[in-house]
Amino acid sequence: MAPAAPVVLALGDDLLREVFVRLPTPADLIRATAACKPFLRAARSTPFLRRFRRHHPSACPRLLGCPLLLPNPNRPSRRKLHLLPLSPPSSSSSAAAAASGGGGDFALSFLPGGGGGVAWEFLDCRNGRFLLKNKGSLEFAVADPLSRRCVSLPAAPAGRVVGYGLFADYGDSSEFRVVCLSRDAASGELRALFLSSGELSWADVAGVAFQTDLAAGSRSMQANRSLYWRLDGGERMVAFSTASMEFSLLDLPPDLRELSFDTVHRGEEEEDANVLHLLTMSGFRIEVWAGMADGDGGMAWRRVEKSVRFHKVMMEMANPSVQLYQHGLDVVRVAAGVVFLRQWNHLFSIDLETMKLKVLPSKDCEAGLMYPYTIAWPPSFLNPAGRGA
Repeated sequence: MAPAAPVVLALGDDLLREVFVRLPTPADLIRATAACKPFLRAARSTPFLRRFRRHHPSACPRLLGCPLLLPNPNRPSRRKLHLLPLSPPSSSSSAAAAASGGGGDFALSFLPGGGGGVAWEFLDCRNGRFLLKNKGSLEFAVADPLSRRCVSLPAAPAGRVVGYGLFADYGDSSEFRVVCLSRDAASGELRALFLSSGELSWADVAGVAFQTDLAAGSRSMQANRSLYWRLDGGERMVAFSTASMEFSLLDLPPDLRELSFDTVHRGEEEEDANVLHLLTMSGFRIEVWAGMADGDGGMAWRRVEKSVRFHKVMMEMANPSVQLYQHGLDVVRVAAGVVFLRQWNHLFSIDLETMKLKVLPSKDCEAGLMYPYTIAWPPSFLNPAGRGA
């Protein structure tokens, strides 16, 4: 009988990953990779971990809730960060249980300089990390409320800053990139200032000559190793690729120019960098649009999905009033297979797999809503950066 080790080696990493991706839970994956070093090596592939997450959208990353900025009656300019839970934590999710039971510090009291989160401006949130800027020193920080750790970042070089984005690869919970969009005072170019977790210093890496500003309140969107920001007027987006370090301008389909939207991942396999999927809500229906470069410098768009109409059930769940008609539904963000929608003082969530609709209490939504918060994936045990094992 052949020794066990040569048999495992003969299977190869690709075949092992096909077996691992069919394991029912992340806990099973962790137990399997503890068996031997070849199993662990095969599972520590960033593309595989990204694929495993897509096969188990309800388990990794775990969606915990929405961070809210709660007003301080005595000091309106200083608001407190609070996590509004969206569902009871699963017993299989230690991170979710820790956050629910007080293990997480969403008041951000661990940030340098004291004062907690009130001394910092919230800029972005992805993969269990907050991107923050100190209101006094203008220095940045990437903070993890669950582990109570943060990485301090230097202030961005001088310039008229117009936008920010935190890029976090869901296949590696330890690495991040920060992009700061700035207007060059002399040329008026939009410049990209780039910082990575491997090199904690800013670099001016790209520029593009156009005068259109980002749309008011424009938030960064992530897909296909790029960050996207909507431009004023609603006709175009600007994209920055973290792979090529280049800008590009993308035309939007006429149907989306008056609507809010977010990027969304489709399919089980690796992202197709040539296709961009956008999710919006139109006429109380979820729509998904796919865009590809048309070869002439533009984008060819087509609607690929359209859901049932949610108007009736929304009327039943939210107190029926004329406000439901007067205020449109804004797409806040798509996270962990759930789309979050805001309509006036109501916050809705729709599971994109089951199409189940939930509504949060109106009183909670009167505070400043921020991004849905997900636990970082993978666990540190499978972190591709921690290859010492």
